Amino acid sequence: MIEEKSRKELKEELEEPDPFLETIGRLLAFGKQYQQQIVAAVCGIVALALVITGTIYFNNRTEDKAAVLFGKAITAYTALGKDAPAAGLEESKKSFKTIVDKYGSTGAGKAALIYYADVCYTTKNFDEAIDAYTKALGAFDGSGFKNLILNGLAYSYEGKGDYEKAASHFEMIVSDKSAAMVDQALFNLGRIYEKMGKAKQAKETFARLVKEFPDSMYFSLASEKIAG
Repeated sequence: MIEEKSRKELKEELEEPDPFLETIGRLLAFGKQYQQQIVAAVCGIVALALVITGTIYFNNRTEDKAAVLFGKAITAYTALGKDAPAAGLEESKKSFKTIVDKYGSTGAGKAALIYYADVCYTTKNFDEAIDAYTKALGAFDGSGFKNLILNGLAYSYEGKGDYEKAASHFEMIVSDKSAAMVDQALFNLGRIYEKMGKAKQAKETFARLVKEFPDSMYFSLASEKIAG
């Protein structure tokens, strides 16, 4: 009786489906039924990977092209020297503008924007300089270039005769405790206050420079302004 029962139980156990084999069977059936869909999905993943790889490759190539052009433009601009001829400045302006227009999203394109603004200021195209510096400020906001760009904006507004805005941009630099050019900004701010007829504010600004930056290259000039 026990022997017969054991055989019966063994038979039942053998007739019961194996969970692992059953799962494999279902997967194979699923694969057969949805073969086209699976192949399409795999092809889609492969295509996406190729697109991503191609985009990275394209971006790297674009960055390289922009960097080469930027390097050439910088070399030509630097070679012009302090008393650069008008024709040379216009050529540099054109070179930087081309880089900005064609490769504006690259690192070199963003850097070219600052140089383009600088050339515009040098050639007294103050509105163009302000526009370019403003765009550069958006591109480099939060970076170490921020105060350099603010300085360019302040000078451009001063060149245009808008002393209020020039002062406001120098004040932005002065209010940044981490700025490396606060002493220069203080001296320029004092100058602008003088042009605005704000003698008291000018002297206070020069006095602050003398007190906080005794090693500044502007120390002697600021001291003379206070004494005068």
